[in-house]
Amino acid sequence: MQIFLFADSLVSLLRETPAVLNEKDDIEMANDFDFLLLTNNAGLSSITPVIKDAKDSDKHQAFLKELESFKGREQTAKFVFKNSTADIVSNFICSYRELLFSTYQYQILLDNMLDSSKRFGWDKEEAAQKLHENTYRAALNKRIKVLQQNLHVYGSDYAQSRIRGQINLASI
Repeated sequence: MQIFLFADSLVSLLRETPAVLNEKDDIEMANDFDFLLLTNNAGLSSITPVIKDAKDSDKHQAFLKELESFKGREQTAKFVFKNSTADIVSNFICSYRELLFSTYQYQILLDNMLDSSKRFGWDKEEAAQKLHENTYRAALNKRIKVLQQNLHVYGSDYAQSRIRGQINLASI
């Protein structure tokens, strides 16, 4: 039941703020805001501050621990649910974790672009080119697409009836 509640809380976050899943066409300066929206619940509030200071080792450590707990939930889902339902739940949680990590990596890049702009007098576009921003943005967009697909599958009537059916059987 805990795995279902966790996954459902992630779905709720995405449904409340669907713009987070929009593809990024240009340098995404609002990346930190997207991260805040993706972590805007009680279960993830401990990692929300990492985005404001992505290079802080204590915050980074807390973030890595939370990512590990995501992996644990992914594995637990494979034991709690059966057959394709296990994959649906596990894949959704995994894709959410991977988007959080890509968003974090992209923020580090943005911070480095800002630092380099100040240090070398580069404008935003020059910093983006020299630091290969397009590569990181492409990775971020890939994670967004995967999460969109897994959200669609997880939220389907078929998946929800299977998940709820297995929860009901387990509680008997």
